[in-house]
Amino acid sequence: MAFQLNKSELWWIIVIGAISTTMLTSFGVNSERLEPLESDLANKNDSMNVEFLNIENSHIQQAFLDVVREYESLHDFNIELEQKPVKKSTMQAQPVVTFKGFFTGIKTYRIKVGEFVRDSDSLRVEQVPCEVLKGWFAHELGHVVDYAPYSNFGMIGFGLKYISSNKFKRKAEHRADQIAIDHDFHNEILATKVFILENDLLEDAYKEKIMKFYMSIEDVELCIEEKTPIEPKL
Repeated sequence: MAFQLNKSELWWIIVIGAISTTMLTSFGVNSERLEPLESDLANKNDSMNVEFLNIENSHIQQAFLDVVREYESLHDFNIELEQKPVKKSTMQAQPVVTFKGFFTGIKTYRIKVGEFVRDSDSLRVEQVPCEVLKGWFAHELGHVVDYAPYSNFGMIGFGLKYISSNKFKRKAEHRADQIAIDHDFHNEILATKVFILENDLLEDAYKEKIMKFYMSIEDVELCIEEKTPIEPKL
């Protein structure tokens, strides 16, 4: 799921952007590392700037690191994975706007992941099979790849279009699926869709949302066979 901006976040971005307009055309990043992770997975972080917030489960951490490793274009960015409630979804990707980012050129993106899969108060994300979890993460990181070329003002426009236009939202979600498939996560994307659409624990409204805005199981299978993008049905 792509990010959504509330009023306070939108105002914060506008204020910072107004102060730092001369820097909005700069997309340079550097390879400054975050502090090493304080876990057994720290040595597997390699050159990736990954930080876990409120997540100690090794299953979730390992699955996320395995997926990020394949997204080499994101390795110079700061990527945060935070476990906290996500409204109307299971995961959400969004840019993080900071004063430091404006002056250093380092971009930061955060993937929010709920404690439970949407619509369930018993199915924890940490209980989701590894292949399904990787497919979820691959889709969210597909959004991050999509965000990367945008300035902060550009992301405001992106966010407004996403929440106001179903056509734009459908294209964005299809694009995130396609980017994940292009990074060789086609089997994982397929596993995630099957898991959601055929899960009796999840409500029909969630499944209808997936069928409306995201690639269908059939489209993913066609992408695997043809290795060509499938345009969303508008």
